[in-house]
Amino acid sequence: MDNKIKKRKKIIEVATKLFVERGFHGTPTSLIAKEAGIATGTLFNYFKTKDILINEIFKDIKSEQKEIILKDLDEAKTSKLKLKKIWKNLIVWGINNPQERKFINYFSNSNFISDDTKTEIKKNYKFLLDIFREIIEKKGMKNTNELMLILNFMGACIFTGKYFHITKEPYNEKVCDEPFERFCKSIELCDED
Repeated sequence: MDNKIKKRKKIIEVATKLFVERGFHGTPTSLIAKEAGIATGTLFNYFKTKDILINEIFKDIKSEQKEIILKDLDEAKTSKLKLKKIWKNLIVWGINNPQERKFINYFSNSNFISDDTKTEIKKNYKFLLDIFREIIEKKGMKNTNELMLILNFMGACIFTGKYFHITKEPYNEKVCDEPFERFCKSIELCDED
């Protein structure tokens, strides 16, 4: 890994930690630079503004998260198995990446993340919309708000992951499966679907 990539990675790592601990306004660029072991001017060579930096962090985290979510997804043959894979992968990602999970939780709906960034992220997660559209069509779910269905799924998934964070229990597939099965039952999603 070349030096420029290492420095960028270090800045992202340090800034993520500081934004989670101190918030956007409580994290001056001078502190980010100091903690990253670089001059403030050097920080601006990588990220022209703090707004650009926070958006780049958001995009980087969501990109890494997406890679994990999609892991082994092509092996799943049914919609239910695809959702289960996404569910498990997202929960495990949250357990393994607590700082990044907190960052996403804190800043997903903030004004610090630009509309352009949010639009770009939505495009990258179209695969989830496609899966739910397939389910809606197969199940003949007329007048179903697909976004609400996705948000219900994601909310249940995120809060299941939060359970492991709060209790500090190690990942347990049985505990993880219970709320997933409840979600599937609520939309009458069978193993064959």
